[in-house]
Amino acid sequence: MDLSHQWTSFLENATEEEQEVAALFLESMKRKKTGENGTHIGALMGVTSKFQEPNILKMTIPNTELLQNSLEILHGGITATLLDSAMGTLAFKLIPEDKAAVTTEMKINYVAKGIGTHFDCVASVIHQGSKLLVMEGKVYRSDHTLIAHATGSFFIIPKKR
Repeated sequence: MDLSHQWTSFLENATEEEQEVAALFLESMKRKKTGENGTHIGALMGVTSKFQEPNILKMTIPNTELLQNSLEILHGGITATLLDSAMGTLAFKLIPEDKAAVTTEMKINYVAKGIGTHFDCVASVIHQGSKLLVMEGKVYRSDHTLIAHATGSFFIIPKKR
């Protein structure tokens, strides 16, 4: 069975919730295809980013069924991915173009449940060395309550050509 038939068959028998999730997935594919998001995971999460200062990045995601756990709150793994993505994106901005940054360690404290309409992650620099960056990330829900705090270390390596 080809892909279009699989989608048609799925949608014919899908619940309203399943159809909404399928629509979210298709929208993420469009965002990746148009270049709105550089990665599939960023597109799936609906990430938007804005550098606020040279050393601060704000990354925002909407709260959708696609990102929630069985308790209908933001999945802890998605929260971790948001933190890693924000800190890593900021790290990449701060290093020379011929270098890359990879996560070597990350510690997260979850302090409140992830509910609300959207989540803002603010990443900042704690230390910038020639071989290692130490970053901080904080995720806030739409009512400005802190839901998670992280620190992360990023090793600076040569970029593959």
